[in-house]
Amino acid sequence: MLECSAIKHLNDFIVLADTGNYTQACDRLYLSKSTLTKHIRDLEASLEHKLFVQSGHKLVLTEFGKFFLDYARRFTTLDDEYEQARTSWEEDVSSEVRIAVAAHMNCDHMVNMLWDHFSQGHPQYHLSTIEYQAALLSREDLFAMGYELVFALSALPTDKSCGCFTWAESELTAVLPLSHALAAPDQGRTRIRLQELAAEPFVLPPRETALHQMVVSLCQQASFTPRIDFTIHGNANLAELVSGNVGVSISTENDIPAKVYAKRVALIPLDPPSPVYLNLYYRKDLALSASAKAFLNYAMHIHRDHSMDIPYYGPEAGIENPFFK
Repeated sequence: MLECSAIKHLNDFIVLADTGNYTQACDRLYLSKSTLTKHIRDLEASLEHKLFVQSGHKLVLTEFGKFFLDYARRFTTLDDEYEQARTSWEEDVSSEVRIAVAAHMNCDHMVNMLWDHFSQGHPQYHLSTIEYQAALLSREDLFAMGYELVFALSALPTDKSCGCFTWAESELTAVLPLSHALAAPDQGRTRIRLQELAAEPFVLPPRETALHQMVVSLCQQASFTPRIDFTIHGNANLAELVSGNVGVSISTENDIPAKVYAKRVALIPLDPPSPVYLNLYYRKDLALSASAKAFLNYAMHIHRDHSMDIPYYGPEAGIENPFFK
């Protein structure tokens, strides 16, 4: 078995086999004869076979040496390919911004818009994202997978366990069909208590999402377990089902903007208010890569100086990107 420590001597063996002469081989390799001799002996010890014999004034390969020479050439070719591939991989990784994106509050649209403008001034970087569901991957899981920046929903605006700043704040809102009694104009309702929806069928995002978990938890705190008739992806689909009297829903103001869906569903905030935060998290115990740090600083700058320009809903609402117009 060829030991790892002996692989680095393969090229010495190949040069010596090609020249058949220690002096010529040493000149090519820029090694002393004693060093080259030691390398060959180490290689022979690892292989448990002698590679050369002296024939007159010339060094010739043994039968095993002839057999092994082809493999040695293939080993060194593969090693060269590996080193080139590794260098390319390391360069690629060092230029990668790895971001995990929450599946709600239209985070994916927001990250894409941020990236479009970030990349204009930072063409050396490229984006690698994953859209995740909270029940399947925790923030710690995502950090362990190499994602340095994580956008996640939370009921709290801060987190002492890691770096965190609030990108967006919203509020949980009842989504009702316009025909619902609680949505009638003469009701004049500005807020709805969850208990008032206890007997209703619910349409919610999938069970593995953070928003689904938040809604179920709030209902249980209000002393009932919601009857969930449908789980569905997409805010437009959710609004369509609710407007068709399939059920009611709870979503965030940012996921179902009032000015877009006002003619299809009624949006009435909960009582008491239930805030939801879209936070950007990063580890404090490990230094960020240069690429992640550059994007984080850019995101914080954009949020500070252009937060009123950033739409929290995406192309399904027919909203154009207003950045820097």
